[in-house]
Amino acid sequence: MKALSIQPFYATMIALGYKWIELRSWKTDYRGWILICASNARNKFERTSLMNGHAIAIAELSDIRKYNDETDRADAFLDDDETFEGYSWIFNRVIPIVPFSVKGKLHLFEVDRELDDLEAIDIDYDTKQYDVDVATWWKENGFIENLDIFGEE
Repeated sequence: MKALSIQPFYATMIALGYKWIELRSWKTDYRGWILICASNARNKFERTSLMNGHAIAIAELSDIRKYNDETDRADAFLDDDETFEGYSWIFNRVIPIVPFSVKGKLHLFEVDRELDDLEAIDIDYDTKQYDVDVATWWKENGFIENLDIFGEE
């Protein structure tokens, strides 16, 4: 399966349903399901509060287009003082999965798993607190230590 390694904060935001656009300096002709992999943590906050070093979701890559600051900034999670030139990778569906360890690589890379091998996290995806439910599942299953990302312990 095709996989994409993303910094822990941004990968977590994709898995929780906050971030629908991933920014890249390059594009691909591939469209379809991509395994979202959180790269290794760089600091204590990332190690304890964010998913890292694991595949954490699948996302359906539906389009890639030139980045448009007016339409893409919010869904790409760019800060006000950040600028970007490149491509917006558009995800139209994201499903958090039971995480498994993955060594990240640059660009799209292959992981020896099929879509049918992956298991969605068993929560109610129709609730308004689905994001908290996913993070709580990660905590209860030992993948993160706290819910500091939500301002909670």
